[in-house]
Amino acid sequence: MIMPGSPEFGSREIRIAYISNVRLNPYVRLLAQGVHAADPGIQPLFISSLSWLRVLDWRLDLLHLHWAELQYRSTAEAEAAHRLNGFLRKLSLARRRRLPIVYTVHNLDQHEGLHPDLNRRVNHWLFQNADALHVHHAPLADQIRPRCKQTTRIYVVPHGNYIGAYPNQVGREEARRQLGIAPDRFVYLCLGQIRPYKGIDELIAAFVQQALPDALLLLAGHIGAAGYGDHVRALAAGHPNIRLDPHYIEDHRLQLYFNAADVCVLPYRHATTSGAALLAFSFGRPVIAPNLGPFPELIGSERGLLFSPAQEGLAQALGEARKLDLVAAGRRALAYAAALDWTTLGGQHAAVYRSLLS
Repeated sequence: MIMPGSPEFGSREIRIAYISNVRLNPYVRLLAQGVHAADPGIQPLFISSLSWLRVLDWRLDLLHLHWAELQYRSTAEAEAAHRLNGFLRKLSLARRRRLPIVYTVHNLDQHEGLHPDLNRRVNHWLFQNADALHVHHAPLADQIRPRCKQTTRIYVVPHGNYIGAYPNQVGREEARRQLGIAPDRFVYLCLGQIRPYKGIDELIAAFVQQALPDALLLLAGHIGAAGYGDHVRALAAGHPNIRLDPHYIEDHRLQLYFNAADVCVLPYRHATTSGAALLAFSFGRPVIAPNLGPFPELIGSERGLLFSPAQEGLAQALGEARKLDLVAAGRRALAYAAALDWTTLGGQHAAVYRSLLS
């Protein structure tokens, strides 16, 4: 049997265009590197939009699309609709040229619910016309299957880890010193863009409700929605045990925040997948998250805590985290992440690519 990663895997060189205009998340780069490591006959090209296909004179074998909703993003619905029309025309042209299309379903819905009719339209096109849909966990495959053609291939390959993607040489003591955090404080970290769907306002309320005098709630990340950012600032103001660092955290400083933390909190209102959980795991940090979407599979009973989004589940989880063996949970989280190496996962993608081209 020919296996991904063996010299025989892949009978000819093929060119894959990875289409994504997300620059801060290294997901697509890591995926393409893993695919190439598993199957050196696959040559990746990175393009931010379908407009580059003409520049490349369509000299490609397959398209792998990510975050379709960002291809037509605009706060004005008329402008977003215009961009979406152009985007779908280019995808239709790719279909007419018999270019297979793979789509990774990172987000089933736009996070802030912006232009839901347009979101449904692009999902309908992709679910009906893509040759293969990639999801990160099996429940999502079951969720979208009724919306797809019977011939559409839906395949599950988990989200890979971020181990080694960011510097990680600074230990806990030095990380806390650089961030000005006392060694004896219990630190809950919520890191990432500050946006409404992440439920940071609910996290602040739950933390205040718990009244933990020796704890620190550390909120860090760029404010992605100005009005919501003002709301979060107002909620955090006047609470000495809540610290808000409302700016983009540079790659080399991520280690300071994760290594200073005892546990990471992801109080999301909804989620399709979660690179944030894999990022925390990659730094050996357990995670508190709601019992929805990908989190039951990711966190389980050993790598953090799941809470019911209803009633006071988050506040209870914040309290229960103090009783956990966080060192052991962190080790299990890191081991879980380490098993999700990109070369192994890339081989699974490569096998799908080649099957579509055979």
